[in-house]
Amino acid sequence: MTDYTRKHPGHECPPPPEHPAAQPVPPQKDEKCEPLPDPTPPYLKPPEKCPPRDACCKCPTEPDSTPNCLEDLIAAQGVDLDANGDAIKFKKDLDDLLTKAKAARQAYTVDAYEDLLEEWVKQDTAIAELIRKLVCAVPCWRCILDCHVCPLLNELHYAEKWLNDDGKFYTEVHDLYDLQYWSTRNRTAKERTLNRMKGILAAWEKPVATIDTRLKENKTLHDAASGVIGTEPGKAIYDVFLRLIPMHLAIAPPASVHKTTIDKKYTKFCECDDRVSEYCCGRNVSELSFRQRLIGPQPYLIHPSLYFDLVCCLVKNRYAPAQMAFSKADTHLKGVQTKITNFEKQLGPAWPKEFETNAKGAIPSVINCCDYDKDDDDDSPRSSQSS
Repeated sequence: MTDYTRKHPGHECPPPPEHPAAQPVPPQKDEKCEPLPDPTPPYLKPPEKCPPRDACCKCPTEPDSTPNCLEDLIAAQGVDLDANGDAIKFKKDLDDLLTKAKAARQAYTVDAYEDLLEEWVKQDTAIAELIRKLVCAVPCWRCILDCHVCPLLNELHYAEKWLNDDGKFYTEVHDLYDLQYWSTRNRTAKERTLNRMKGILAAWEKPVATIDTRLKENKTLHDAASGVIGTEPGKAIYDVFLRLIPMHLAIAPPASVHKTTIDKKYTKFCECDDRVSEYCCGRNVSELSFRQRLIGPQPYLIHPSLYFDLVCCLVKNRYAPAQMAFSKADTHLKGVQTKITNFEKQLGPAWPKEFETNAKGAIPSVINCCDYDKDDDDDSPRSSQSS
């Protein structure tokens, strides 16, 4: 090995260092390099299985399979919001809501309410009789739902659990990317709640027209189902149990005004789709089940004198807090994203040149080493400036 150490004329060079600084090493043929880090993703526990089918039911066929298996296979192969602006926008939303509520209340007269209530009561009796005929003609109606409809609802339940679980958030983050993901999930959850409240309030924009339309649709469904019990019992079962009964009960008056003649057992099936109800202002404001989402939020038959009480209660206790929570979550997410952008820029391709410029600019042109000595009675650097 060639030694390139040379002595400078006129003085002795210092001896070679005992611990030389690190230098590059020559490449080795067929060298085995350490593999790149490949962390294993944390285990994601699958959703709990829905309850088994009714033991009394023997399903002749299994439900059709979903495209999830193909989607999973394909996936496996592809190895700051202005608060003042928010307040102005929210005020406009409330102004619009108030305008619509006033118009709705004018149309929601006592006469209109009583006419709608009378028609609902009449339909309630007719639907109860239709159910009696249907379950008599098809006594295995519950097994039909359990074998053919509930598995489809279960798949939707699993999909939602995979994506959102029960809204649980992890409590530890280790970097800004973790915090960004947490903040994104938080914002999405707040947005879902806000949109749910918007949907509920939108349902009350024209209660008279909406309830009247639903009653007409229910009458059409009732008549159609009555005509196909003997020829198309499957269609009748679906329309009665997943469309007619849910919509009829969604627009129902409070039990204190009129109790339905429909037995509760005709609403209890596909228990995996059941949700814990949260009542506020007299109505369910929780996340809807998939069966409830088939019909969406609906107004129901309350006395016109209670209309503004209901709307104001929903705005005060649910819509306004949901709007503020969403704005806060949105602002927090954007703040985290701004930090990430700034740090990514700081660590971008230009950092070596910028670092050199900044470092050279930071070092003073005249150096007095005494300025860097510590006082005997002080641990802090001297504050004297070089002359």
